[in-house]
Amino acid sequence: MNSLLKLKRQQEEIEGLGQGSSSSREFSSWRQETEKTLKALFGKDSAEVQEFNAIYYTPVFLTCRMGDEAFEEAYRNGLEEARVFLLSLMDRIRRPG
Repeated sequence: MNSLLKLKRQQEEIEGLGQGSSSSREFSSWRQETEKTLKALFGKDSAEVQEFNAIYYTPVFLTCRMGDEAFEEAYRNGLEEARVFLLSLMDRIRRPG
């Protein structure tokens, strides 16, 4: 499978993760597979891998007054950030240079 198809598959899987949580098995598998794909394409110490790993799927800070909605919102925002990031990488692969 070529690099563009691998990234597209990972990007498309994000939609199915939306109702889960950052602690779900499905999310964990998706995140690991996406990181593995990025390492294979760009190198294990690449800026792309570092940028992907810098995406937060949980609140950046916690307080005792935070409810579940803060976690749900952070998770959804993280997935959207990952989706946009993967789309930008696919675009870059399509148009090298």
